[in-house]
Amino acid sequence: MIKLFRKNRQKTLTENSPAERADKFGKYLTYAIGEIILVVIGILIALQINTWNENRKSNAELQLIHQNLIQEFQANRDALKEVLGAIAFTKNGTLENLKLIGLKEPKLSEEQLNRMIEKSLFFPTWKPSNFTLNQLKNTGKLSLLKNNTLKELLFKWETQIEIIEEWNRRVEKSSQDIVDYLKIHGSLRNLNHKRIGTDVSNLEISNVGLFHDITFENLLDEKALYSQFMEHYFQDASVMIEEILKETNKQ
Repeated sequence: MIKLFRKNRQKTLTENSPAERADKFGKYLTYAIGEIILVVIGILIALQINTWNENRKSNAELQLIHQNLIQEFQANRDALKEVLGAIAFTKNGTLENLKLIGLKEPKLSEEQLNRMIEKSLFFPTWKPSNFTLNQLKNTGKLSLLKNNTLKELLFKWETQIEIIEEWNRRVEKSSQDIVDYLKIHGSLRNLNHKRIGTDVSNLEISNVGLFHDITFENLLDEKALYSQFMEHYFQDASVMIEEILKETNKQ
């Protein structure tokens, strides 16, 4: 079509008659305008195709981001379920130990008391994966997310992780404090002799006396308190994970 316009233009310029030249010039002008319109239309079509390709790539990338977020938070959710059971175990065990403090006759054998103390030594921690979110932030692709509610939840998630990491440290330290106290005022061997395949200590030492010790009581109280706080923040995280998964699944 463009070649036809050019051919007619050249033919018009070779005409000698002024009247014919004027008439042909009008036609040429019409053809020229048509040619320009075709060029513009071609450019617009090319731009439209390019935009469509970019949108297609962006949508494909967004879909991949959603898939990665779903996989990561599903894994975090599964790991958290196990840790919630563990933190409840050590919290409840520590509370049971506190009930035995100061009793003249705890009605439990020394072996049973040792197993009770062991419950207070656990320090289950949960370190959720944050790889996908960190990658989105570092590459600037977080802006690709179109769901504003999801963005807000991911920002809140970062704060929640910081809180959890702090309570992970506190619970671990409170457990270590009990172990350190046992090293001086009790017998760790009497606690875990079965785990390492030995007998109880040959020394005349017992952990029964710890249940009449104010320092041991304070250490247990701190462990129970920290465990309770940790359980609370873990439960908050569990709710937040479900909200994030719900929003992420909205394509």
